[in-house]
Amino acid sequence: MAVGRSCAVAVGVMRLLALLWTITLVASAIAGAASETEPLKLLISVEQQAITAPYPARLTLHLYNAGPQPLWLYRRARGQATEGSSAEARFEPIGAAGPAEITAPAQSKFFESVGLPRPRLVRVAPGEDYTEKATLEINPASRGASGEGSPVWGRYRLSVTYRAKYSNADDIQRLLGVVLWQGEVTSNTIELELQLPAGEGSIAGTVLDVQGRAFSGALATLSDQEDRLVNQVLTDFEGRFSFTHLPFGDYWVTARRPEATEDTVVFRHLRLASAEPTSTLELVMLPREIYEPQYLLHKPVLFRVTDSAGRPLDKVSLEAVWSSGTVLDNVKGQVFDDGTVALELIPGRNFVTLKRRGCPKEDHRADVALGGGIDGFKLTSECAVR
Repeated sequence: MAVGRSCAVAVGVMRLLALLWTITLVASAIAGAASETEPLKLLISVEQQAITAPYPARLTLHLYNAGPQPLWLYRRARGQATEGSSAEARFEPIGAAGPAEITAPAQSKFFESVGLPRPRLVRVAPGEDYTEKATLEINPASRGASGEGSPVWGRYRLSVTYRAKYSNADDIQRLLGVVLWQGEVTSNTIELELQLPAGEGSIAGTVLDVQGRAFSGALATLSDQEDRLVNQVLTDFEGRFSFTHLPFGDYWVTARRPEATEDTVVFRHLRLASAEPTSTLELVMLPREIYEPQYLLHKPVLFRVTDSAGRPLDKVSLEAVWSSGTVLDNVKGQVFDDGTVALELIPGRNFVTLKRRGCPKEDHRADVALGGGIDGFKLTSECAVR
């Protein structure tokens, strides 16, 4: 009897292993098919599983290239963009609050850069990944009668959809033979605990222009003493903004013009304490004299360097120079094996010098267009050395 039971157990184990092996093969086949249709994979993680309002969720986006060829990704995944990349979060309650109880859905949005944005292109080789930090504002859903709903605190599901689209993608492919990644990919889903606010402090302010008039549409940002984003709003028609339910401590408040091509950030430091739980301030958007290129908006520019026969050249360095007379920008880069390289350049006339061992320097010109997105240029080297 003992022998018979042992044989039966052994057969059962073998059948279970066979079933698991079959499931693994099917899963691998599905994953392989998915990789063929969409080479880019997205995984998200968070610093903390429990978040107390009004603090945001701090995410890391892990983008993995599961395809056979390099992918070019736009570095900034913020908000909704019509040109380049964007990220959108899906945030919804789970557990006790069923869908029928919700009268207003949960809201979420990615915070923008506090300072001047620094968009750029990133090359991700096959089998490699790229990570990007992001800060996400999350607001609870509401339930109850319309206009009288109460916030829903507790467990939530969070996922992120990453998208990219370029109006000149076909032109880039035709000119450079490079495919910019376009499409849509959705991440894994994680669970968060959203807890009700515990802070009693508040900050209110007004943003003014140089004539003392209300500055509407300015991006006002609140950061903690470690320069980590806490909240972000646009000023109203009277230039006003406010942040509430804040724990006592040190904060920074900044404001900038969202669409400016030069750095416009103004800032103020303040402290909230039990003796002074509220604070008010004015921020004046004074024009700034620009003498350094870091205060001017740059644009990603993709280059491909080839010989006269159209074959890509490697071991080539590029140096781009832009000058306004008062500001001088000098950017350098090294091409990859396929002759490609991405530089962040100021729109306008840039003079590009190619340097390659055994060859004389070669000068080219790249007129970078104004606006968003990316530009592309093909540069031909006349040097015969390979």
